[in-house]
Amino acid sequence: MPRLQASSKKRIRSLRQYANMTDSEFDELWEEKITGVEGIQEFENRIQRKIDTFAKDYDLEDLKANDKLTLRALAQAYITLEDLENYSYRERLGGISEDKILSMEKVNNMMATLRKDISNMQNDLKITRRIRKGDKEESVINYIEDLKIKAKKFYEQKMSYVFCPKCNMLLGTFWVLYPEGKNKITLTCNRKLQTGEKCGHTFTVNTKELLERRGTNKPELVPENLL
Repeated sequence: MPRLQASSKKRIRSLRQYANMTDSEFDELWEEKITGVEGIQEFENRIQRKIDTFAKDYDLEDLKANDKLTLRALAQAYITLEDLENYSYRERLGGISEDKILSMEKVNNMMATLRKDISNMQNDLKITRRIRKGDKEESVINYIEDLKIKAKKFYEQKMSYVFCPKCNMLLGTFWVLYPEGKNKITLTCNRKLQTGEKCGHTFTVNTKELLERRGTNKPELVPENLL
């Protein structure tokens, strides 16, 4: 075996791409080849390339240390799944036999386990498209609901609340563009009393007076947060 390695080393050393290397540089390269370091480095490069593809679609800058370990494991799982899919495809190209069916069954089981692991790791990292879409939709819904609440609050604070001076029944809420003007509104209360009769009280309010009284003719009947 050492003789074979020596012969191979001498033959490879004579190749043109290594001609400009010093003996020391080539010896280091040769050690990497025979110890498998070169293959390990290529695998590390594949992992990094896979992580780089994740970074194009997702924000990975704020990941904590344990999340980074999960991300690395996720990249390895993707790579292994790709390799198994390629292996399965090549096996099918050569035709199906009984031995191959058993072998492919094992490969398919491995791929199914990997897909499940990948899904779990994606959920742990919250980088799946489904979760991100859900977060985005939830954010839009919350934004719309917040606008509704603000609009309702604005509406309630800007409206004038007019009560019947006789029975304190709220007869109307309204808004006018120029409340400081000489606008007058006449209302009749049709509230049904306990006696069965209607209140029937007719009165007039002035929008300027309502403005001066913080938007109502009966401040004591309106909650403080609406005034």
